[in-house]
Amino acid sequence: MKATVRQAGGGGRESVAPDLESEFGGRLVTLSTGQAGLRSALAVRARPAAPEAEAGGPELPLMDFLASDATLDRAGEVVAPEGWRLENYRRNPVFQNAHHYDNILFTLGRATAVEVRGGHLWLRVQFATHINPLARMAYELYRGGFLRAVSVGFIPLRWENGTERTAWRRRFLEQELLEVSAVPVPANPNALALAVKAGALGRAEVQAVEELLQLTRQALPGGGAGAEPWLRLAAATARLLGAG
Repeated sequence: MKATVRQAGGGGRESVAPDLESEFGGRLVTLSTGQAGLRSALAVRARPAAPEAEAGGPELPLMDFLASDATLDRAGEVVAPEGWRLENYRRNPVFQNAHHYDNILFTLGRATAVEVRGGHLWLRVQFATHINPLARMAYELYRGGFLRAVSVGFIPLRWENGTERTAWRRRFLEQELLEVSAVPVPANPNALALAVKAGALGRAEVQAVEELLQLTRQALPGGGAGAEPWLRLAAATARLLGAG
């Protein structure tokens, strides 16, 4: 499908955009599929899903997310929820940490369902808490209300540019969803410290994440330079917890 753009108030006529570069320039990033697209944070309402359990097993760590209700974002853009195209994301519905796709450490879980529901992009995510300490930390931070956003990666297909008479600068009318990610964890040591003090996380869980990051850094080629920022954040968290 070709990307198209139209001008608000122009009678609804659409014209084919020559390419995304001419419209979005330096905002374009390479998505996990190798395609050029955009990434944007979305405020969400997160709540634990109704308990489910596999046959003979424990209850699954499920979280429901309601996001993207066409609210104006910081870039002056709105996203029409009914414009989401979800087929490609459903083929590989991983839920990553901070859009990191180069290491399984950052795979926090998978979306077991995704749809547009009541004017919102709605996802149900099963967190891999039983095998990934980072996933367990993310689950507890969302469940406790310490994280309130996700980030999506998408390819704009149709959009409408605003004018001086519109409150928005651009409105996306149709967009292909390719990625859904948690906001960086651990990205805010202070938030993690608050979560521990509130009982949402245990100190042992934070320590397990720090140890996992250290082992990952050691195992990666070249000393694991890509994991260094996460190691520094985990170490800062440990210092904060120790000071508390």
